[in-house]
Amino acid sequence: MINIGSHPRVGLDIGSHSIKIAVLEKSGTHHRLRHHLVFPIYGEGESFDPEGPKKSVVVPRLLNAFMQMGLPPRKVKHLASSIGGLAVAAKEIKSVQMTDEEMDSSLLLEARKHLPLDGSETIVDYQILGDDPVESDKLRVLLVAATRKYFQTHLETLRDIELKPGLVDIDQLAMLNSFISQNDLPDDGVLTFLNIGCKKTNLSVLGRKSLFFTRDIPVAGYAFTQDLMKRFGLSYDDAERIKLTQGLEPNLSPTGDASVSGGLALAEKNAFERLGDEINRSLRYYVKETGQSYFNNLILTGGSAHLKGLGEFLQKKFNVPVNIYDPCKGMETGGKEISEGSQLAVAIGLALRAE
Repeated sequence: MINIGSHPRVGLDIGSHSIKIAVLEKSGTHHRLRHHLVFPIYGEGESFDPEGPKKSVVVPRLLNAFMQMGLPPRKVKHLASSIGGLAVAAKEIKSVQMTDEEMDSSLLLEARKHLPLDGSETIVDYQILGDDPVESDKLRVLLVAATRKYFQTHLETLRDIELKPGLVDIDQLAMLNSFISQNDLPDDGVLTFLNIGCKKTNLSVLGRKSLFFTRDIPVAGYAFTQDLMKRFGLSYDDAERIKLTQGLEPNLSPTGDASVSGGLALAEKNAFERLGDEINRSLRYYVKETGQSYFNNLILTGGSAHLKGLGEFLQKKFNVPVNIYDPCKGMETGGKEISEGSQLAVAIGLALRAE
């Protein structure tokens, strides 16, 4: 059981396929990863729900995860969690210097203009990133908006197992916070981050002097699994197993429909290619909006980051180095090898900010 008396900081990342929890403790100038868990939301024989997971499914699994760690929810004093997906939007804008009261009022209007969320009632927050390097009289401001319904559902999920919500961040900022805590940004150009989960891939572009940009791409782990199911006539469980062991080009023969010469299946792009096209479209948009076209690296995190063949495919397509970011390599782990390190990037970024 975790010693609650030491007040560990807990980061909670509730994904669409698994729950990730990181427990950090300050150790001098560094942080020690005291405990971690990657806990599946769906049990054996249960298929992934592309529309979910529903709150009724998440709540008991979330409680089980905390109890498995020996961490009673009601005793957690410092918690940070995150939200993400289509119900969340973020965009960097420029703003003139204002008082806090003026900024609150002005940015609410700006958020409605820049961050449309299908007309739903929204909550808005912002973070000042610093002075604009080009226009000295302006500030760089990051706007974040989420639908009120989604935000409230997240809080209710935590309270249902007696967790005190604490700080709530968004997935992409938590992941970047984890990276920046251990790495410097390049003086020139930008880094491109791909947090490849189950339901979506979050693309974020960040540089020391360049505009921050983020976008969700609806191609990720589940799309990779579907690709195998369709091409090779596999069940969901078999496709998941083969994806993890052999990637998207397994030593299997395609089903009859997928191998018909001249058929639609031959012309259809596989999931890697669709992901690559969406990344390319996003980066072209970024270049058009900012004029910045120096992309230093592609940095992969998330449950699908280690998928066989993915890094090689992206490196060949974009002609830049591709690296997998493992936040555990930059902190004390008590000598333990953490095999799920890239999956913990968001949870660790959250734990660093837990209040």
